[in-house]
Amino acid sequence: MLLHLEPKDFDIATEAKPEELLRLFPNSRLIGRRFPIVHIYIRRDFFVEVSTFRGREELDESHKENYGSPEEDAQRRDLTINALFYDPFSHQILDYVGGLEDLKRGIIRVIGEPKDRYIRDPVRMLRVIRHAARTGFSIEEKTWTELINHKGLIKKVPSERLRDELLKDLTGFWVYKWFQLMQKSGLLYEIYPFWQTLEENPLFSQEVLKKILKLLGKKNLIAEQKVVLYSYACLPLINKPYNPLAFKEMPTFDREELLKLFWALFFTFRYSRAFFEKAMDMLRDLYKIYYLSLKGREIPKRFRKKFYFKELLILLEILERKLFNYPKGGKA
Repeated sequence: MLLHLEPKDFDIATEAKPEELLRLFPNSRLIGRRFPIVHIYIRRDFFVEVSTFRGREELDESHKENYGSPEEDAQRRDLTINALFYDPFSHQILDYVGGLEDLKRGIIRVIGEPKDRYIRDPVRMLRVIRHAARTGFSIEEKTWTELINHKGLIKKVPSERLRDELLKDLTGFWVYKWFQLMQKSGLLYEIYPFWQTLEENPLFSQEVLKKILKLLGKKNLIAEQKVVLYSYACLPLINKPYNPLAFKEMPTFDREELLKLFWALFFTFRYSRAFFEKAMDMLRDLYKIYYLSLKGREIPKRFRKKFYFKELLILLEILERKLFNYPKGGKA
């Protein structure tokens, strides 16, 4: 709100314990084990997330229910600009960490000692990059230096958590700036050890990747479409050229090829199997109908019957009009 942006949601913090909230609001649900959060449903399809103020982070291991004050809760947040509270009754902004000043100056700063904060939770490095990319703010010097010095810690993050963080950025409007900062910091090469080899692959194009990342941030696409386009940029990882006309006959994808590509980029399908199954099928079919389109041939009914066919046509148009200018008629 201070940046004059539309909030995507509202999170509430309170001194009330989760069990108190459940009594006060029968239409609520407890989420999580370690730090329970209460989802209070306003409608069947709309809820507000409510958490109890937490105590000092170093007490987490010794206290089963480590609840605390607003100030203690603010101190354990990732970034100063993300630790502001708004009191709707007094209409005051509560700032315990200098977040307002950093917001005015356009600075991304980790709360506390960056080195210690990254060691405790390496995902904080990704959030530094994300918020710098989203806001266009500069990263405070020590926050940046320690991020570079400890970037290897990102390998300790569980694959499910890492995948979820990456998907947030790949589907966000800030994705192009995010990718630049990931490269500059070296985090990209820690997360994707193969990336340097990919960049040296003659089939790979930095320019194609750049165009796709810019499109992902601007185009109104669903998450699966964005994942398919990002995966298309990385096709050389499985030795597939961007131009399907390199194949004399209709190109095919072995299941193992698709799995290799998607596992390399997203690490795990756990909890999101249907999402990735759909994205893999879409990539396979997109490559085939692109081949047919370049050949000047009609798209067969078996493709038109796919439940995601309309989504495919949007991607096909992007390939033909925004990304490549391959001649039609079967000439590669």
